[in-house]
Amino acid sequence: MLEKFSKLFRVKPKKFLGIDIGASSVRMVELSRKGKGFKLENYGEMSLAQPDGKPFKEFKGNTIRLSSKEVAENISAIIKEARIETKDACFSIPDFGTFFTNIEIPVMDEEEIAQAVKYQSRTYIPLSLDDVTLDWSVVEGTPSKTSLKILVVAIPNDIIAHYKKVTVLTSLNLRFLEPEVFALARSLVKEDKKVSGLIDIGATSTTCSILEDKKVKISHSFNVAGNELTNVIARSLNIGYNEAEDLKKKQGLLPKDETGNPEDIRKLLIPLVGSILDETKKAFRDFYTREGKEVQEVLLSGGLALMPGLKEFFSVELKKPIILSDPFFGIEAPAMLSNTLKEIGPYYGVAIGLALKGLE
Repeated sequence: MLEKFSKLFRVKPKKFLGIDIGASSVRMVELSRKGKGFKLENYGEMSLAQPDGKPFKEFKGNTIRLSSKEVAENISAIIKEARIETKDACFSIPDFGTFFTNIEIPVMDEEEIAQAVKYQSRTYIPLSLDDVTLDWSVVEGTPSKTSLKILVVAIPNDIIAHYKKVTVLTSLNLRFLEPEVFALARSLVKEDKKVSGLIDIGATSTTCSILEDKKVKISHSFNVAGNELTNVIARSLNIGYNEAEDLKKKQGLLPKDETGNPEDIRKLLIPLVGSILDETKKAFRDFYTREGKEVQEVLLSGGLALMPGLKEFFSVELKKPIILSDPFFGIEAPAMLSNTLKEIGPYYGVAIGLALKGLE
């Protein structure tokens, strides 16, 4: 959790809601404490798609325009259907709607860091600092003792205002906000001392991050993701969006002779998947150049992580272990849900990470 927002919430609740508002759906997880661990109380999802299957969320540059009313209605529907009574909640801030940058500052006292971050960030943030809220996390070094490497996040104020409006409409208690990548790191990275690559492929954007000792060292988002793959299939085969989405989920990158379908979907998708890989390889190279450290494993998250053939393709191209995210691992849940939770795990990493933070 970043420095500023972590101070908004001090009292530890018994139960907590993590709410991930994605481009095509709202996902919610309710967790409680169980001894030294955590228990799954409830989870749910509502689609935000339009009748043609396309997401209603609109991206303009790095600003996200959302319907607060529709989001609130979907959240309320999940709460009602699942009979959730917990009011304390956290929302994720979409990575594509934020700006990440890394800065270094010399030795200084902790109370001086905020001003130094604001001064240096002016060079890297493409918006007026009056229009954003800055937050940061120290990723290397000790205040007052050593120089510091800091990951800075700039969050547009209109996104924060949007979340505040949603909480008013849903009567929830907004306890804190957190960028998606930090929630994912909390729910997915199980071991200290490892350097992990995290590729989160959502509906409208992909975020490639590198984590060390469970800390986010760098993070970069780009707009090649699941919806664009679906649109390529729809345009190439002259079919509807929903039909193209089904083909993507059933065939993905599998060779044509393995699917029995006369259309070679793999050939259509490889160029776009290749561009995701190119961005990932560049991030890994830049990190090695800067830190002298190799990424040891790659965590694959987001809805596209389950596309047939994707994990195998990434394994061959990146020559590293590829691990499908399993954020429910280690959380107590009914045995009859074990298979279901493994299947839906890549979709729920953000929501679980948010709920875990609320219970820390």
